[in-house]
Amino acid sequence: MPSSWIRVSQCMRVKRPVNFRMAPKKSTKGKDVEVEPTRDEGWTPSKCSDSDLESLVSAGLLPAKSVIQWCSAFGQDRPYENTGKIVAFAPYFEWGLGLPCSGFFSGLLSYYRVQLYHLTPNSFVHLSIFVHLCEAFLGIEPHFELFRFLFHLKPHPNSIKLDVVGGAGLQLRQGKDKVYISYKLSSKVIDWKPRWLYIENQWETLPAITPGPPIQWPEWNKKPVDDSQIPELLDRIALLRQNHITGDAIIFDWMKRRIQPLQARETFGF
Repeated sequence: MPSSWIRVSQCMRVKRPVNFRMAPKKSTKGKDVEVEPTRDEGWTPSKCSDSDLESLVSAGLLPAKSVIQWCSAFGQDRPYENTGKIVAFAPYFEWGLGLPCSGFFSGLLSYYRVQLYHLTPNSFVHLSIFVHLCEAFLGIEPHFELFRFLFHLKPHPNSIKLDVVGGAGLQLRQGKDKVYISYKLSSKVIDWKPRWLYIENQWETLPAITPGPPIQWPEWNKKPVDDSQIPELLDRIALLRQNHITGDAIIFDWMKRRIQPLQARETFGF
């Protein structure tokens, strides 16, 4: 493999400040401090129960509770600040998120400067298809410059007011559907916002939590710096298209292999 393949995990590690305060009653200089729910708006009371999470474990989509110390947020109106945990949504795991996260995925979060819960569920569909396409069909590690050539991050619902939950969504750039693998996304993912839970960030592969909606940075729409390898990769994708490889075929392949494309693994999918 040429050393020039760009790995996002090598070029985008940015340390983020932590400014969530800590969990249930903590002593500070002799005084008890009550943990309060975040003041962020836009959260929906959680309907994600222990049985829902155990179903994800049984399906091989979520590690056992003894491994990552997940916990249900069932009945909570909004997350509590500074619990030492990360907030995630069950549909993320159904569409390829795995723990610990891959260097490519955690690097993208740092590059775009977004929290896990800022992303829409369809963002995980885009990411997982791209990663498994690179690994299992192109035989390369996830290619950052190809990703930036194809995708950009779009504010939701608009650039004036971004949602706290799902305020950033990956989207194919205009016209790139003509050169990329074909697939259709759900136009509306129903009832995903009540399906939130807490997970431990034991491996520190997710950014430290900072409250508030995402901030739209110039990186959200930046195009590749080095596009020298992109024509060759697009030619190889064109051959896959001719052989009727679609997004559905890529999804079926990773599910058949019981792979979570966005999980750190000792071996890649090729």
